[in-house]
Amino acid sequence: MKLIIATIKPFKLEEVRESLTELGV
Repeated sequence: MKLIIATIKPFKLEEVRESLTELGV
């Protein structure tokens, strides 16, 4: 389970960063 979480978290962070970049924040 920890491996799955560790794999998902980076993707979630990237999605958030891209969203913030699109919003111009």
